[in-house]
Amino acid sequence: MEEEMFCYIHEGGELVKTAVGSVEYKGGRTNCVLLARISHNQFVSKVYVVLSRPLVRSTRASLVIDDVIRSTHEYQPRQICKDFVRQHGIRLTYLQAWQMKEKAKERIYGQPKNYYKLLPWMCERMLATNPGSSVELSYSNDDHFEKLFVAHSISIEGFVRGCRPIIAIDSAHMSGPYGGALFSATSYDANDSMFPLAFGVMSSENYEDWLWFLEKLKMVVGNKEVIIISDRHHALLRSVPEVFGIENHAYCYRHLKENFSSFLSKHNTRGNKGKENALQFLDSIAYGRLEHDYNVSMVELKKYNEALATWVEENAPHHWAMSKFPKQRWDKMTTNLAESFNAWLRIERHHSICNFLLEHMSKLASMLVKHQEESKNWKGCIGPKIEAKVQENIAKGAVYPVTPFKNGVFGVCIGRALLNVDILNHTCTCRGWQMLGIPCEHATAVIISIGQNVTDFVDDCYKYPMQELIYGGSFSGIETHDMPTVDDDGLVRSITGEVLFSLKPPHTKRPPGRPRKKRIESQFQDKRPVYCSRCHMSATEKPQKSFALNAYLYLLHYVILYYSISTNWLSPNHSYYLNVLFLSIHRNVH
Repeated sequence: MEEEMFCYIHEGGELVKTAVGSVEYKGGRTNCVLLARISHNQFVSKVYVVLSRPLVRSTRASLVIDDVIRSTHEYQPRQICKDFVRQHGIRLTYLQAWQMKEKAKERIYGQPKNYYKLLPWMCERMLATNPGSSVELSYSNDDHFEKLFVAHSISIEGFVRGCRPIIAIDSAHMSGPYGGALFSATSYDANDSMFPLAFGVMSSENYEDWLWFLEKLKMVVGNKEVIIISDRHHALLRSVPEVFGIENHAYCYRHLKENFSSFLSKHNTRGNKGKENALQFLDSIAYGRLEHDYNVSMVELKKYNEALATWVEENAPHHWAMSKFPKQRWDKMTTNLAESFNAWLRIERHHSICNFLLEHMSKLASMLVKHQEESKNWKGCIGPKIEAKVQENIAKGAVYPVTPFKNGVFGVCIGRALLNVDILNHTCTCRGWQMLGIPCEHATAVIISIGQNVTDFVDDCYKYPMQELIYGGSFSGIETHDMPTVDDDGLVRSITGEVLFSLKPPHTKRPPGRPRKKRIESQFQDKRPVYCSRCHMSATEKPQKSFALNAYLYLLHYVILYYSISTNWLSPNHSYYLNVLFLSIHRNVH
């Protein structure tokens, strides 16, 4: 039997505790409103469901996941929901799990509005801990953060002492409520491994920010002339030539190739095969070491498509083509090293700026120690990456005949062509030895023919003594036992109670929406191979079957099936087995 359910709404008055401990309403006005018609059993069941559901407070429940957040930075709200059901038998909504995660992050890293307050103290401590470092902090007149540049002393000393004069620069997005950009400058050690030189945290990415960062970087490298490799961001096209000179600016070939591919898609009329041919022409233009190779490839590209050749000429080939670039760039054609730096700090970029600085120092120290220990295990005087390149050149040059001339000059025959190799001056006609500093395949053929060790002719910048100079400095982490604290009123106080200078967050805010966790992959990046579950071959290895063969098998299948049914040529059982046979043939063909 249904009964009427009423709700009493009180206006004015107050709740008063009675003598027996209950609560009643006194004074004011009371209005009665009909809510619904519901049976007694339905009412009791609904009340039981509500009362039996555990009450979850995000502040208290977040204490449970504190340790997980510290160890697993990518602990997602959906995973929190699953873990609470499995471990505690409590079902959370996505919003509850997200609030719990935010509360835990706030307790671990502090409130977002306080992220930048400790930054001045952190900069002073970095300079005091590692003398010789370069730490520059810029802020507005109203004490809002704007820019930060950091180059640790061990990175500066290592680069000046032993690294080759080539730097890859790039930027990545910083996460958090205030966003920003992470600028990086990275170089190579003697084993062609990543050697972080400097980084900057900016409130935005524009011409002024890049100019400020590059000017600080120029002060770090001193009088050493360096080659800067970057993409063609409009701010970099202006700022790099102003600071380092236009002749020292090399463009990233991978980014340029993507731009060429986009242009090619609009003007190509020969399908995928034609696009592959055009990209091969571009590779020949970019990687050709001789002026002759560049000219031949350009003529072939003009024959293929005049518009594509015009695009190449209009996009400054003297900044990216090997044969046109006026300086030595050690065969470094891309900014992949800088992007490796961004991936190296992929998790740390989502933390508060002070925690980011501490975690960067920790990861940098681990990398320096690891590379130094690995160098002690080198089998010879050069590292394993350089050794692999030497062995590859030796294998290629084993078939070349060598003709000795006078004054240390040898001739190497490659078909009808004759290349001269000068052992004394470390040069070859192909220019590979001069550009890279490692004997090319023609030089290795000559060196082996005279009974010498190829590694003795490798440039000193790749050898162990140089690696020792790069990693020979000292580096210490910041002591945080006396780190100041932020009061409830927002003031930064030292452990003695002294009020310290603090900064406010930058004016910029993070745009709405969920921030991107993974970068947009290049179309030329190596993809994970997909394997067939039946033959266990990759898509590139599996032979492509002929469409005509499939069409013929289908036609033959249905002709025989139609003929057998219309003439009673086959019994039903035989028709069934014939269908099974053809289906298995089709499956194997596909």
